[in-house]
Amino acid sequence: MKNMKTLAIIMAISVQLFTACTKEETAKVTNNITNGEVPIPTNLVKIGETFILGAQAKAVIYSSKAFFVGYNTIYVAMYDSASNTRLTDGHFNLSTLMDMGSKKHSSPSEVTNDMDSLTQLWKGAAIFTMTGMWRLDISFHNHKVDLEGNGSLVSNVVNPASAMVKVFTVAADDSSKIIVTMLNPTNPKMGLNNFEITIHKMADMMNFVAVKDYSVEINPTMPSMGHGSPNNVNPTYVDNGHYLGVVNFTMSGLWRVALTLKKNNVVLDNSQSFDITF
Repeated sequence: MKNMKTLAIIMAISVQLFTACTKEETAKVTNNITNGEVPIPTNLVKIGETFILGAQAKAVIYSSKAFFVGYNTIYVAMYDSASNTRLTDGHFNLSTLMDMGSKKHSSPSEVTNDMDSLTQLWKGAAIFTMTGMWRLDISFHNHKVDLEGNGSLVSNVVNPASAMVKVFTVAADDSSKIIVTMLNPTNPKMGLNNFEITIHKMADMMNFVAVKDYSVEINPTMPSMGHGSPNNVNPTYVDNGHYLGVVNFTMSGLWRVALTLKKNNVVLDNSQSFDITF
């Protein structure tokens, strides 16, 4: 009888301990879900990191691959510089700089000012117009401590397999220097493909304006076969210098997509094209 009482007491204590542990583990899991950090997507490549001086923050910069001449989407994870915990409240901006010694210049860039709540990442883009060592400048307003600051990192920019950026002067538009960048198709296939470009006008060496008043016509041809394709849709303006259309590839191989830029129905330039191979 005594042994039975002892066993009952042991079982009761065990149940209490198990319940306490279960509650503790549940609390830990709940805490991790509430206050934990969303993992960095595995398809992103770390470019580098920099402290945001004055904002008590550190920025870790990612992209889908190493920086190249063209449109690079940039993802930024912000951390408290003391505790190294993720920051999720603030605003950021970015810009680029190429220092060539005797002269310096920037390039077009974009930002989505607020953090993506699903990834806990800030997102932007930089259009690098040439190879070499570029400086990426990042500013951040850390709402946690209500402080602002700046940081920068230097990264090498390489050439892609095919040219993704065209920089040229348009005499018919106040002799402006124009930058046309192809974003899509990134994975071309036979059939219909999204065709997306951005158009920017250089205001000066450090400032670029997204162009919204051009019209764009595309003409894809296959140089080796001497034919084009039907059912193409000319890109139209969407937002922030982006123009979206559809290009049709009827067979695999090298295609050349010729561009005609117009403004007020006047042809500004028809000398540029992008080569796409798949």
